[in-house]
Amino acid sequence: MGREQEYEANYSHLIELYQTKNLDHQEFLFGYIRVRYNYAHYLVSKEKYNEAIQEALETIELCKQRQTSYQLAPLLILVGNAGAKFLDREQVKNYYIEARELCKIYNNPLMLMKIENYLKELDTV
Repeated sequence: MGREQEYEANYSHLIELYQTKNLDHQEFLFGYIRVRYNYAHYLVSKEKYNEAIQEALETIELCKQRQTSYQLAPLLILVGNAGAKFLDREQVKNYYIEARELCKIYNNPLMLMKIENYLKELDTV
Protein backbone atom coordinates (compact mmCIF):
# COMPACT_ATOMS: atom_id res chain seq x y z
CA MET A 1 0.00 0.00 0.00
CA GLY A 2 1.42 3.39 -1.03
CA ARG A 3 1.57 6.42 1.20
CA GLU A 4 -1.41 8.09 -0.48
CA GLN A 5 -3.56 5.00 -0.11
CA GLU A 6 -2.44 4.64 3.49
CA TYR A 7 -3.30 8.29 4.22
CA GLU A 8 -6.73 7.96 2.64
CA ALA A 9 -7.40 4.71 4.52
CA ASN A 10 -6.40 6.40 7.79
CA TYR A 11 -8.66 9.35 6.99
CA SER A 12 -11.61 7.03 6.29
CA HIS A 13 -10.94 5.15 9.52
CA LEU A 14 -10.78 8.38 11.55
CA ILE A 15 -14.02 9.64 10.01
CA GLU A 16 -15.71 6.34 10.89
CA LEU A 17 -14.46 6.66 14.47
CA TYR A 18 -15.68 10.25 14.77
CA GLN A 19 -19.12 9.16 13.50
CA THR A 20 -19.46 7.22 16.76
CA LYS A 21 -18.42 10.16 18.96
CA ASN A 22 -20.60 12.80 20.55
CA LEU A 23 -19.51 16.01 18.84
CA ASP A 24 -21.13 18.00 21.64
CA HIS A 25 -17.85 17.32 23.46
CA GLN A 26 -15.41 20.01 22.37
CA GLU A 27 -12.38 17.70 22.16
CA PHE A 28 -14.19 15.39 19.71
CA LEU A 29 -15.60 18.28 17.71
CA PHE A 30 -12.22 19.98 17.40
CA GLY A 31 -10.52 16.69 16.51
CA TYR A 32 -13.10 16.00 13.81
CA ILE A 33 -12.73 19.50 12.37
CA ARG A 34 -8.94 19.18 12.40
CA VAL A 35 -9.03 15.81 10.60
CA ARG A 36 -11.29 17.24 7.91
CA TYR A 37 -9.14 20.37 7.54
CA ASN A 38 -6.00 18.24 7.21
CA TYR A 39 -7.68 16.09 4.57
CA ALA A 40 -8.78 19.16 2.59
CA HIS A 41 -5.20 20.44 2.78
CA TYR A 42 -3.97 17.03 1.56
CA LEU A 43 -6.40 17.21 -1.39
CA VAL A 44 -4.99 20.62 -2.36
CA SER A 45 -1.48 19.15 -2.28
CA LYS A 46 -2.69 16.49 -4.72
CA GLU A 47 -4.25 19.22 -6.92
CA LYS A 48 -7.75 17.85 -6.28
CA TYR A 49 -9.11 21.36 -5.90
CA ASN A 50 -12.83 20.65 -6.31
CA GLU A 51 -12.73 17.89 -3.70
CA ALA A 52 -10.68 20.08 -1.37
CA ILE A 53 -13.16 22.93 -1.65
CA GLN A 54 -16.08 20.59 -1.04
CA GLU A 55 -14.40 19.14 2.07
CA ALA A 56 -13.55 22.62 3.37
CA LEU A 57 -17.02 24.05 2.70
CA GLU A 58 -18.70 21.10 4.43
CA THR A 59 -16.40 21.61 7.40
CA ILE A 60 -17.12 25.36 7.44
CA GLU A 61 -20.83 24.54 7.50
CA LEU A 62 -20.23 22.19 10.44
CA CYS A 63 -18.39 24.99 12.27
CA LYS A 64 -21.35 27.29 11.72
CA GLN A 65 -23.86 24.66 12.86
CA ARG A 66 -21.81 23.95 15.99
CA GLN A 67 -21.15 27.67 16.54
CA THR A 68 -17.39 27.34 16.67
CA SER A 69 -14.70 29.36 14.96
CA TYR A 70 -12.11 26.61 15.46
CA GLN A 71 -10.08 26.28 12.22
CA LEU A 72 -12.57 28.56 10.46
CA ALA A 73 -10.01 31.10 9.20
CA PRO A 74 -7.64 28.40 7.86
CA LEU A 75 -10.59 26.69 6.16
CA LEU A 76 -11.63 29.95 4.49
CA ILE A 77 -8.05 30.52 3.32
CA LEU A 78 -7.92 26.98 1.97
CA VAL A 79 -11.09 27.59 -0.08
CA GLY A 80 -9.59 30.83 -1.41
CA ASN A 81 -6.29 29.19 -2.31
CA ALA A 82 -7.88 26.08 -3.84
CA GLY A 83 -10.39 28.18 -5.77
CA ALA A 84 -7.84 30.63 -7.16
CA LYS A 85 -7.60 28.69 -10.44
CA PHE A 86 -11.31 28.66 -11.26
CA LEU A 87 -13.31 30.89 -8.90
CA ASP A 88 -13.98 34.51 -9.71
CA ARG A 89 -11.27 36.80 -8.28
CA GLU A 90 -13.85 38.58 -6.08
CA GLN A 91 -15.03 35.27 -4.63
CA VAL A 92 -11.47 34.34 -3.69
CA LYS A 93 -10.95 37.79 -2.22
CA ASN A 94 -14.13 37.47 -0.14
CA TYR A 95 -12.90 34.21 1.42
CA TYR A 96 -9.64 35.93 2.36
CA ILE A 97 -11.46 38.98 3.75
CA GLU A 98 -13.72 36.80 5.88
CA ALA A 99 -10.66 34.96 7.23
CA ARG A 100 -8.93 38.30 7.86
CA GLU A 101 -11.85 39.53 9.95
CA LEU A 102 -11.75 36.37 12.07
CA CYS A 103 -8.02 36.84 12.62
CA LYS A 104 -8.63 40.40 13.76
CA ILE A 105 -11.35 39.29 16.18
CA TYR A 106 -9.23 36.48 17.63
CA ASN A 107 -5.96 38.42 17.53
CA ASN A 108 -3.94 36.12 15.29
CA PRO A 109 -1.25 38.45 13.85
CA LEU A 110 0.77 35.75 12.06
CA MET A 111 -2.17 34.45 10.06
CA LEU A 112 -3.31 38.04 9.51
CA MET A 113 0.04 38.83 7.83
CA LYS A 114 -0.33 35.78 5.57
CA ILE A 115 -3.82 36.85 4.55
CA GLU A 116 -2.69 40.42 3.85
CA ASN A 117 0.00 38.95 1.62
CA TYR A 118 -2.58 36.81 -0.25
CA LEU A 119 -4.74 39.90 -0.76
CA LYS A 120 -1.78 41.92 -2.08
CA GLU A 121 -0.94 39.13 -4.52
CA LEU A 122 -4.54 39.12 -5.74
CA ASP A 123 -4.44 42.87 -6.32
CA THR A 124 -1.27 42.59 -8.43
CA VAL A 125 -2.75 39.96 -10.75
